[in-house]
Amino acid sequence: MSRREERKEAFKLLFSSTFGINNFSDDVSKFAKEIFDGVNENILIIDDLIKKNIRNWKFERISRVAKSAMRMGIYEVIKEEIPAPVAINEAVEMAKIFGSEEEANYVQAVLTSVANSYKEYIKQNNFIVK
Repeated sequence: MSRREERKEAFKLLFSSTFGINNFSDDVSKFAKEIFDGVNENILIIDDLIKKNIRNWKFERISRVAKSAMRMGIYEVIKEEIPAPVAINEAVEMAKIFGSEEEANYVQAVLTSVANSYKEYIKQNNFIVK
């Protein structure tokens, strides 16, 4: 299974969880589970970063697709295991696949802003990314 396919799997888990649904099965890839768990372990940091980087919009009004893609992308950005542009691109692709071009553009704008500001935010708040 490719990384893109594993990210799709992670996205579906994150999206389902926004409805309170747990879709874990025995065949969930290790990478998808790592993203899902990482997002959930860092959800307060991730959602705060979204809130601080959205413009002219309320967090509560962001679609579940866009929010799930942003959460996944931000986790990969702050984890720093892959370059930020790659993490952003992958999150944008998830928004395109599962949402719309408009959502993908919004995800890209927010994640680009996050990528430019997260280090200072984490440092100021003494956060440790899990």
